Amino acid sequence: MNTREKLVATAADLFQEEGVRATGLSKILAVSGTPKGSLYYYFPEGKEQLIKAAIQYAGAQILARVKQALERDAAPEIALTGQLAEMAEEMQQHGRLSSHSISLIALETRDDPKLQAACSAVYTQLEDLYTDKLVSAGMSVVPARQLGQFVQATIEGTIMIATTKANPDLLRQTAAHLSYLIKQALTS
Repeated sequence: MNTREKLVATAADLFQEEGVRATGLSKILAVSGTPKGSLYYYFPEGKEQLIKAAIQYAGAQILARVKQALERDAAPEIALTGQLAEMAEEMQQHGRLSSHSISLIALETRDDPKLQAACSAVYTQLEDLYTDKLVSAGMSVVPARQLGQFVQATIEGTIMIATTKANPDLLRQTAAHLSYLIKQALTS
């Protein structure tokens, strides 16, 4: 991992765990072990440029994780149940979830149109993954798009609530309900 990547990866982790506003540039430098000059060399426009890069990095990590989970089974309800079960297991073992959501970043950057656009792009790509999975199972595009958006919103909300309550069972319960809805949608 080169210096730029180290800065971006560290920023993404800290922003997801502590928030954008609570994470100072000095903390990013200290945790990443990079010199101050590197920050301004790679991100001459400052923290906003680093935040955008961190959003894109975190988004790519999340997308890869979701794509891998969805590829494990042809049936979307089974693949989705597996995805959420893995998240619940991670939370149970480590007491938290890491690199599953950009919601904290999205909430803290709502006053910046460029950063909101970057967050929106990640959410749209996630919706697309769920939509494509549903279409590959035989659902037509319009209802698959609507259900894909619902799945993404439901998972995002469940991540926030399960994390807040430190309750991995909420992820398992959501998996069961989404599985039921998907089965019903595929048979109707």
